[in-house]
Amino acid sequence: MTTDETKTGKVWTSWATFLRDHTRFMVELPGYLAAYLWPGRSLDPITLESVMLTVNSVNTCPYCTGLHGQLARMAGAEPDAQAPAVKYATTFAHEAGRGADERAAFESLSKELGDRKASSVRSLCWALLWGKTTGNSINSTRSKLLSLDLMSLTALEVLVFAYYGPLFLVIGVLNALLTKAPPVPPWASTLVGATLYVPQMMHILPMGLASVAARGGSVA
Repeated sequence: MTTDETKTGKVWTSWATFLRDHTRFMVELPGYLAAYLWPGRSLDPITLESVMLTVNSVNTCPYCTGLHGQLARMAGAEPDAQAPAVKYATTFAHEAGRGADERAAFESLSKELGDRKASSVRSLCWALLWGKTTGNSINSTRSKLLSLDLMSLTALEVLVFAYYGPLFLVIGVLNALLTKAPPVPPWASTLVGATLYVPQMMHILPMGLASVAARGGSVA
């Protein structure tokens, strides 16, 4: 299996996968925002949060469970296993966005929703893959730090913890605050999602650019 086809695990364990994934996360940023705001590509809040919950159902991340669990509750979303976007998200989650099964599932999704909305669904899936892998990596490193297992820490683990740790601390606080939030109308749910995109983009974009440079300029 080539590096490009290697599935992302629950946490990042290799530089090759980390750099490859961050290149893809960066490429998907415009589509991620379009899923909330762009005419012809935007998705309704129930679909948005159903996709997020579905991708997080494999290698579950507690940060993503808290955030998107609350956002789904506020939007009134409960994933329908037969919905086209949810069926694709299920395959994406199990295949970590790569391989023949994912490509076949995306082709089917495009036939059902059209290319533009299907691309938005796929961008959402990549965004959640970033979120859950990052969150799980942070928690793994935190456990090592708390147990004083310092000798087992790798440079990659330290980088992810130092760079993304503050952002995920804020997400943890936000999760607690959202438990008190009432259900909201669709426009408000969309606004919340688009707002949360901004700090994610501000972290992913620099790391994505650094990843492209480290890979010799390749965005494949």
